[in-house]
Amino acid sequence: MPPPDRTRTRPEETLAQLRELFLAEGFASFNIGDLAERLRCSRTTLYAVAPSKEQIVVAAVRSFFKAAAERIEARVAASGDPAGQLAAYLEAVAAELQPASAAFLADVAAFGPANEVYQENTRYAAERVQSLVTEGVRAGVLRSVDASFVGAAVAEIMNSIQRGAIQSATGFDAARSYRHLADLVLAGLAAAPAQERTVTGTGLRYAVADGVATVVLDRPESSNALDLPMARALGDAVEAAAADPGVRCLLLLGRGRTFCAGGDVTAMHAAADRAGYVLELARTAHRAVLALAGLEVPVVAAVQGAAAGAGLALTLVADVVLAGESATFLTAYAQVGLTPDCGTSWLLPQVVGLRRALALTLTDRRLTAAEAADWGLVTDVHPDDELAEAARQAAARIAAGPFPALGRTRRLLRDAPARSLADQLGVEAATIAEAAASAAAGARLDAFVNGKEKQRGGTR
Repeated sequence: MPPPDRTRTRPEETLAQLRELFLAEGFASFNIGDLAERLRCSRTTLYAVAPSKEQIVVAAVRSFFKAAAERIEARVAASGDPAGQLAAYLEAVAAELQPASAAFLADVAAFGPANEVYQENTRYAAERVQSLVTEGVRAGVLRSVDASFVGAAVAEIMNSIQRGAIQSATGFDAARSYRHLADLVLAGLAAAPAQERTVTGTGLRYAVADGVATVVLDRPESSNALDLPMARALGDAVEAAAADPGVRCLLLLGRGRTFCAGGDVTAMHAAADRAGYVLELARTAHRAVLALAGLEVPVVAAVQGAAAGAGLALTLVADVVLAGESATFLTAYAQVGLTPDCGTSWLLPQVVGLRRALALTLTDRRLTAAEAADWGLVTDVHPDDELAEAARQAAARIAAGPFPALGRTRRLLRDAPARSLADQLGVEAATIAEAAASAAAGARLDAFVNGKEKQRGGTR
């Protein structure tokens, strides 16, 4: 076996020795002669690392941060979900800085070229924290926050640690400061538990968790038919979701065997003033439909059993409709001698076309789930026992997606029929520019570009 190439390994060994010395004692007080004496090597050996003391210092500082970054990323890769990876990242940073003496950090802060290396790594660390926070929010394991703000805040604290300001204020060294920073960030970002709130009215449940507002039609004994209290509660729930900045998606479910049988025909029949009651019920339900249509977040609906009349309208105003294999879709108005309400006459032709809309309303045809999917009324069909979970997963994916881009996309598509192409292009241009200025777009663009650079072989 040939002997090792000392011309290649010697500078690397010298650089490693310099790192250890600088980390322990700093570098400002050493000249080349001092360094040669401490390392028991010649000046020529030192100059093999870099041609001047200043460049030697920069090479050693850069080497320290590069090796530390590689070890940190190895620990992150070995972690589980994004919350665990964020914890691993911050804790690994603290561990890597443990050997760094106060003298080393002070010298780095005072020497411009070395400080620039530190700042470069601080910027990268802030971007890394931001990307991990974004992934954690998307996965639902971290609470919904502005990831760019978290990254910027972490960078500011990192700089304060490096300048010695944190140590002056608290007495904590760099490693201890980073551990406290890790605890603070992780505690602040821990996913909030589900919060269930009661909405005025009866026959409906409303809950918000992990960015998803879940609205459950809860009159199973009446096939979830809309009466006045339930229609009011539905409008209240949707308006509550619209006013909640933490909501990223609305999920609409029906409890029991039927999604929604439409308006409560029994209540209509029992009303002393039938026309007056029906008018009030229609206007109350229309408030809920308009609120759903106007949401700035996507709507997912899961349909089991029948979606009839107003129930059909609720699916038409949803953006993603999942159906159980037993689901059926019908207008049902002709059965009781009534005309469409809840926007059915406007929404249905847009979804299935005028001819099919007329066929459904005039002949009272009942569509199976498979037929509804073929007509474009349904996004996907699932086994009945898998429907609710599939809908929750779909809502969770949307809630973890880019915000507010998905909601703005919903608005573009739903509002387009009322505009000319020229007007729509103008709205698209303004909307995409607004989205580009958002923190979410910035984080995703950074992650996308950085990912492309890594695929091309670029490293930091």
